[in-house]
Amino acid sequence: MAWAGVSALRIHRNYQHFCDNPFLEVLGCLVVSTAPLLLLTGGLAVGISRWNTGPWQGLFLYGVMVLLCVEASSAVLARTSSCQRDWETHVLDDLLHQYGNQSDPKTKAVDRLQEELKCCGIHNYTDWRVMGHISAPTSCCQKIFLNCTGDLSTSQQLYQKGCLPKLEQLRRVSSATCSGAVSGLWFWSCLLHSSVDSS
Repeated sequence: MAWAGVSALRIHRNYQHFCDNPFLEVLGCLVVSTAPLLLLTGGLAVGISRWNTGPWQGLFLYGVMVLLCVEASSAVLARTSSCQRDWETHVLDDLLHQYGNQSDPKTKAVDRLQEELKCCGIHNYTDWRVMGHISAPTSCCQKIFLNCTGDLSTSQQLYQKGCLPKLEQLRRVSSATCSGAVSGLWFWSCLLHSSVDSS
């Protein structure tokens, strides 16, 4: 559970220039905060079977209700946290048009994105030509070609896929991981609740 939340927070931090959606950060925080609450509620469920007193049962019920509310909020955020494709394309287009100054954080972000995701341009490497660049950045070069300069005429040395589809895939995996963790937590809460009801 905590791993899924930390994963969402890490993705938001690494790629915030390209998808500045605060919901992904909120989702990560919600999922991380749910893990200790789940442990506390689980401990109460185990203790209730031994203590069997009203105040502990009330505290357990309160914990389960808070968990269900957090889970529902997380599920809604996971479903709606995706950025719109048109907006992402616009942001990437702006960043690629501004590319050039090596000390600019946006240029460094584009280079890091292309190196980490092994991609080039928005849709593919030809985006650099369309934007008026003579060559692609060296961050578009496949690592197996040591003498790659980003020359667009030697396209076999460049990453062929664009960054937009790779960013979308990364976001889908992150949202699916958080949704799966929340679903598992919901299932676990239902099991705990039914075990307390039966005892």
